[in-house]
Amino acid sequence: MRVAVASGLVALSVLAAPVSPERGDDGTLPDRLALIVEDRMSADGVAGAVMVLIKGGKPVWTGAFGTADPVAGRPMTADALFRVESISKPVTAWGAVRLADTGRLDLDTSIDACLTRWSLPQEAGGITLRALLSHSAGIGLGDYAARFPPEGPKPGLPEHIAQDFRLIAAPRAGFSYSDTGYTLLELVIEDCTGEGFAALMAREVLAPLGMTGASFDWTGASMPVGHDLRGHPVAPYIYPGRASGGLHATAADIARFAVSGMAGAEQTVLSSEGVASLHRPEVAVGGLFGFAAQGYGLGHFTEMLSDGRAAVWHGGQGYGWTSHMHLVPDTGDGIVILANSQRAWPLFAAVLREWSESLGVAPVGMARVLWAEAAARIGIAVGVGLGFLGLWCAYRGWHGSSLVRRVTGTVAAALVLWPLWAVTRDYLFLFSILPGLWPFIAAASVLAGLGLAAAAVAPEPRR
Repeated sequence: MRVAVASGLVALSVLAAPVSPERGDDGTLPDRLALIVEDRMSADGVAGAVMVLIKGGKPVWTGAFGTADPVAGRPMTADALFRVESISKPVTAWGAVRLADTGRLDLDTSIDACLTRWSLPQEAGGITLRALLSHSAGIGLGDYAARFPPEGPKPGLPEHIAQDFRLIAAPRAGFSYSDTGYTLLELVIEDCTGEGFAALMAREVLAPLGMTGASFDWTGASMPVGHDLRGHPVAPYIYPGRASGGLHATAADIARFAVSGMAGAEQTVLSSEGVASLHRPEVAVGGLFGFAAQGYGLGHFTEMLSDGRAAVWHGGQGYGWTSHMHLVPDTGDGIVILANSQRAWPLFAAVLREWSESLGVAPVGMARVLWAEAAARIGIAVGVGLGFLGLWCAYRGWHGSSLVRRVTGTVAAALVLWPLWAVTRDYLFLFSILPGLWPFIAAASVLAGLGLAAAAVAPEPRR
């Protein structure tokens, strides 16, 4: 009983913890954002982060927080090189549209016309580059855990695609986020142009946009240490492909990239129509992604802000790293956040909520990650309540029907066993959106299960 009470009090204490600092009218936006970052880093166990604020189409403030390597005591710096994970996709999209703008690719021709090192299955015929760019080719997500040491052997693009390709819907039937689709896009670009993807992207996109620290090639340059969902350090790694998540860049590089997509930006890579095509919704977004976005263009999630302005964005999460870029092209507002931790989604959501308020609009879709925290706190309270209710019923000699006892016992077993199963998983979506609350959710669930189990097996009171 004492253990149950202690567990309940610990869980209840979480309910009093603030989701983020109270927003005040004092202080500049950078001051408020810095306060939020520092608070969330502490609450969620995030090692370090770099953030860039963009106003009027120009970076106006950069903040570096926490540590690049906690073990060595190395502080995070503004020029730190990050794995930006799926922010690689919008950069790759710029490369594909650049090739289309200059007549070297056709976005609406079947990719079969170019592929030389691998062939599409017959049922997947007719897939176009536009479908790959907009995640509407019907291809499955792919093996996001396919990681290899930078200096070790890894499968080539054709071999990896052959193992990873799976059609889950008809092409152009709807949105289906796919890392494999972007890896296939990389293969198409290489086969069509006869040039290596990283070299082509460096010449056609990265260098002209001034992304001097960015590269799709592994260079061995010094980087912060990434940290997984349990806060453990992550060794360097590479993916078989690079277009989907292989870009390394500084926050300043990603800010330059974001600025290049703003209205009136001075850049020589794409025509104005080319930029517009990247941001124009191609397919409606549903499922979990639908909580944060309304559509997907070419390499960009799209949403309409509460005041009618269009916003585009992309984020990324890989093993040990998280990234996010959000921009309002018409007004030149934007924000970039990079973290060397996989536990940073709630931090990003809190920052994006404050940034949205500074623009005078309702929170952007990604800020809805914080809804999960509110739901989790309610769930913790319910779990604690069920636990104590079950213990009270057992103490009072509650006796339900045989069916009710069996159902109660089954629910109790599930509440106790699922956290034990969850801790054996390397990745669960729950861990990503609730990194700080997950242990309390597990404790409340176990407490509820034990309480209900006690009620289910309580002896019938003597008459």
